[in-house]
Amino acid sequence: MRTLLFDIDGTLLTAHGGGRRAMLRTLREEFGLEDPEMVGSFHGRTDMGLMTQMLEMNGLEPTEQRRRRFRVGYAERFPGELQRSGGEVFVGVAELLKALAPARSCRLASMTGNLPETATRKLEHFHLRHYIQWIVGGDLDAQRNDLASRTLDTIRRRHGDDACRDVVVIGDTVADIVCARHIGASVVAVCTGGETYEELSAAGPDAIWHDFSDHQGVADYLLGDL
Repeated sequence: MRTLLFDIDGTLLTAHGGGRRAMLRTLREEFGLEDPEMVGSFHGRTDMGLMTQMLEMNGLEPTEQRRRRFRVGYAERFPGELQRSGGEVFVGVAELLKALAPARSCRLASMTGNLPETATRKLEHFHLRHYIQWIVGGDLDAQRNDLASRTLDTIRRRHGDDACRDVVVIGDTVADIVCARHIGASVVAVCTGGETYEELSAAGPDAIWHDFSDHQGVADYLLGDL
């Protein structure tokens, strides 16, 4: 059975900066930073990597205690910021997941740089959580390749060694493509995040779409022989 690993931000949906604002509030309110330094781009990053870097940028050693405090504070503030920002699901996404969900030849899961708790909140907010069997999030790994390796271990533990031979990553960044190749997975890219068709194409995905408006065509591809 094929495992389809969906990224979340930039691939399925956007929170319109809700995550960035929640992290900024956490740095101000939990760590007393009046004008904290922020990472420029979140694209393709894990939340653990972002939190570690932002602590360092602001002169704070990223101890386990501080990272835990950052995580808890961010997770507490994120739902309110998501509510305020609204966000949106990208075109064709709901229809694509609905088309894939009944297929007996695949399982739908998520490999995301988000913390598992904020990933779950986003999917629930947009009524997509019921399509996703399980989530591996960016709470333990600073690097995307390490996240991918841990996700492959999750597939092996949950579904056996054979399941590791048929994995497809669906994402919107070059980092998604690179980490898919790191674990020997196929990869489908979509240009709904911050990177262009040319940038994604140059990284060598197996297939690339501008968006998922042709949701049935994408579903047919994902359920086919690739």
